[in-house]
Amino acid sequence: MDAYAEANRIEGGDRESMLDLLYDGWRADVAAGHRSLMLASDKDTVAALNERARMHRVAAGEVQERGIQTISGAAIGVGDLVVTRQNNRLLSCGKGWVKNGDQWFVKEVAADGAVTVARTMGAGMPGGRQVVLPADYVRQHVELGYATTAHRAQGRTVDTAHAFVSVTTQREVLYVAATRGRESNRLYVDTMYDPDADTQHGLPAERDAGDVLRQVLEARGADQSAIETIVADWAEQHGIVRMWAEYDTIAGVAQRDRYDELVTSACSGVPAEQVEGLRDSAAYGPLLAALREAEALGLDVERGLTGLVEGRSVGSADDVAAVLHGRVDRWIRSSDPQRRAAADRIVGLFPRLAGVTDPDMARALEDRQTLIEQRARAVAKTAVENRQPWAAQLGSPPSDPVRRELWLRRVDTVADRVGGPRPPRPS
Repeated sequence: MDAYAEANRIEGGDRESMLDLLYDGWRADVAAGHRSLMLASDKDTVAALNERARMHRVAAGEVQERGIQTISGAAIGVGDLVVTRQNNRLLSCGKGWVKNGDQWFVKEVAADGAVTVARTMGAGMPGGRQVVLPADYVRQHVELGYATTAHRAQGRTVDTAHAFVSVTTQREVLYVAATRGRESNRLYVDTMYDPDADTQHGLPAERDAGDVLRQVLEARGADQSAIETIVADWAEQHGIVRMWAEYDTIAGVAQRDRYDELVTSACSGVPAEQVEGLRDSAAYGPLLAALREAEALGLDVERGLTGLVEGRSVGSADDVAAVLHGRVDRWIRSSDPQRRAAADRIVGLFPRLAGVTDPDMARALEDRQTLIEQRARAVAKTAVENRQPWAAQLGSPPSDPVRRELWLRRVDTVADRVGGPRPPRPS
């Protein structure tokens, strides 16, 4: 088994055995010092995982059994890992404040129900600034933080992720669940569940985990009409947007470690409390995408990012990642127009990623780039040959082969901006 498969594994079995395996995997990662997260698509499974984690930690003497009960019915005690679910600028914590999605370690539960929490560091252990959360806030806006729904995990990045999947999981949820961990993402697939009770004759038959995942990938999160389905299916199979989404996702994985190190180095002089949760910020992904864009322009991101941090203090920022993202965007917009015009882009639009050392990643990127270019060229040629209105405005293609190729490349770019290939008219 290669390193990628070892790190990104799929397990299959009945629900309870999968939840056992999922919890054991998460527990082992936490014990090894990793920042890890358990994920599921529904609140009931999340609640079951949180309850399982808390029960085991209480039995191990790591968490006090008694505490305050939240509106969801979960108990929270000293030693628990929790997440806040409402922004409240009045609850200050150092130079920051309590935000939706922040993770905390419970330090003390007062008799009136107020809870003292500390920001987590490393593998969910306390080490950051502390704040007292009022009893009403705790009851209504605090949850156990061992597991979460995939929807609420969007924008979060951890070292390892363990996700529960069943045939009812939507593919959008599966995508989020399978991409939260930078080191590994493991899927635990319920192969025994059949959502249609009428098809069960006695005990449900076990399915292959791969079959369950294929069914999940075919399921959309919203109901669609027949025509919408035809159009969406055609666009998904033929659209440039999909190929670019895949290219962008692979590019993010390929350069993630390097950019993580770059951002960490640039922020080395920033007080620790200001960079707490930097990688968990919803703006962290867009920040890394902006760095890729800057490199496509030929900008020196290693020196440039350090200068953007040192040039003006980020000491008062609530969200350092958001501040840096804004500064990198302004840096890109202020760059030489000729540099922007000469940027290395796929079909003149999408920033091309260079310097990828992993051969599998490089091959995957090259394959998507080729498909994008082929599809853009097909649209351009069809538009020119059929004299579509937007193409007719560009004039006739040059007869000289070299000039004709350059002209078509520009048409490729326009074709993609116009919207790419259109599906056949449904009958």
